[in-house]
Amino acid sequence: MRKVRQLLRENWIPITVGILLTKWAVGYAYRMRGYDAIGSEWLILPFTIFIFNWGKAAPEDLRGE
Repeated sequence: MRKVRQLLRENWIPITVGILLTKWAVGYAYRMRGYDAIGSEWLILPFTIFIFNWGKAAPEDLRGE
């Protein structure tokens, strides 16, 4: 349980941004398709978390730390 809380504490910004972007993208995709289907718009949340974490780690990797 502590690990989950720590993960949420460290990633609350990308999770919030990802949820908002996913909500928008799902609604937009459904309107454009005209029917409900599951597509790649559901991958926005994990990619958002990945990009935020990659962006935090990239400067350290470039410096060689």
